[in-house]
Amino acid sequence: MTPEPVLGIDLGTTTTIVSVVRDGVPEVIPVEDGTRLLIPSVVHFDESGVPVLIGTEAKKQRIFHPARTVSSIKRIIGRTFSHPDTEVAILRFPFKIAEGNNDSIVVSLGEKNYSPQEVSSFVIKKAMEYAARHLGVAATRAVITVPANFNEAQRRATQNAGKLAGLDVLRIVNEPTAAALAYGFGSTANEKVAVYDLGGGTFDMTILETRNHVLDVLSTGGNSFLGGDDMDNAVLEYLVYDVEKKFGIRVMDHPALLNTLATQTEQIKIALTERDRVKVILRNLIPGQKTAVDYSIDLSRDRFDQLIAPVVQKTFEICDRTLEEAHLKAKDINAVILVGGATKVPLVEREVIRYFGKEPCAGIKTETVVSMGAAILANSFDQTYHDDSPVLLDVTPLALGVGTVGDHIEVIIDKNETLPVERTNIFTNAVDNQESVKVRIYQGEGNKKSESLLMGEMTLSQLRKLPRGMLRIEVRFELDTNGVLHVNAVDKETNRRQHIELNILGLGMEDQELRMIIEELGADEPQAG
Repeated sequence: MTPEPVLGIDLGTTTTIVSVVRDGVPEVIPVEDGTRLLIPSVVHFDESGVPVLIGTEAKKQRIFHPARTVSSIKRIIGRTFSHPDTEVAILRFPFKIAEGNNDSIVVSLGEKNYSPQEVSSFVIKKAMEYAARHLGVAATRAVITVPANFNEAQRRATQNAGKLAGLDVLRIVNEPTAAALAYGFGSTANEKVAVYDLGGGTFDMTILETRNHVLDVLSTGGNSFLGGDDMDNAVLEYLVYDVEKKFGIRVMDHPALLNTLATQTEQIKIALTERDRVKVILRNLIPGQKTAVDYSIDLSRDRFDQLIAPVVQKTFEICDRTLEEAHLKAKDINAVILVGGATKVPLVEREVIRYFGKEPCAGIKTETVVSMGAAILANSFDQTYHDDSPVLLDVTPLALGVGTVGDHIEVIIDKNETLPVERTNIFTNAVDNQESVKVRIYQGEGNKKSESLLMGEMTLSQLRKLPRGMLRIEVRFELDTNGVLHVNAVDKETNRRQHIELNILGLGMEDQELRMIIEELGADEPQAG
């Protein structure tokens, strides 16, 4: 009996790719009409809020029904509604973003609301359908990739998107690590590899050391709100400026005009990736007193490069920090891997070559390399262990700690620690007979609340009533291989586990089974100290 295949899914901001390993060879599964490899991560809903189109056909609806066509949802998956990036998304996205429970985000479509992970699950389901059609058998297990800098809530939300689609998610793996795996690094001599991953909505920079089938991540950095979409927005701002200058109108007062301009920016970017100059002509676009008039503009690649230069520059500021954290310089890197569709932009590739002083690896399309690496990892889970099975040693993308007095955070787990990792901390009662303790958990780059993200709150309850400072609760924080947090606590005097509630902000009721960790053991069940 042929074993059920295990999928590798790159759930991207702009596109989603699914791969599988057959007969020891990774292959990207054809989708839609059988000639494409990329599924646009776009879902179109009908007037009643039911998802009716997914992929290319849904993407076409952005012009006609922008408020009911959801794209780039990865930019806000696992985000809190109060996060500053959500404010930017509300201004940029044509569909309505609203506040859900627990500071979560929902996409509002008429009378229906969907969480970002629910929207993502529709895309994953469609990818599974294409895989079943191609393979002749349904696949219900997968490895899903995420940006290396995704935080706790974003990783949990991605896991849950897979579960909502009916998948058994074997592993959440960082996109840069998957890319290195696809290129076969680790099977050769010791090398230091830089993965420059610029996708539609996110940027990651990861430094790995590879040896004897081990891929050891030394450092990682990134921005989950920086990517090709920002290049599109830079072009859009220029088009808006040009229209207002030529026609003396305020584009923001004409939503249909703004939307049409916005839908052209990606095509302009693609055209200027392949050509030195492009002329854009949009018929009957500009509203006039009697009839609408045409709009045209000539754009050169040089002008495009000027517009997107600030976006590209931000990526190299992250590269600087990531190399510094690995205690390396650009000249120490043996190989460079480009990942993501935005790395096709000539300016990006030129700047990467200038920065590292070498040509990037070639042979695999930048859009498909992550999915192929995920499939290779997925396949290794399905095989009997052998000496050349890949070993991935990923790291914590952000430091994790608990809030203390003022702006200070007591860091429990440092950034760039190898996963899995666990640390313990002792908590006590601040007042006499205190029955519960609330602890705020933060993730960030350092030890200040003002520079970190409030991840959520942990509550220790049903505590023994004792005088102030006499209770000693040992709390163990564990980040697993997926980078997902697990918490356990034990009363040091009685060796009994405590009741814990872990609330991760940004995750709504549909994530309840993921965000609640409640352990209640009977009074006669001692635990090892």
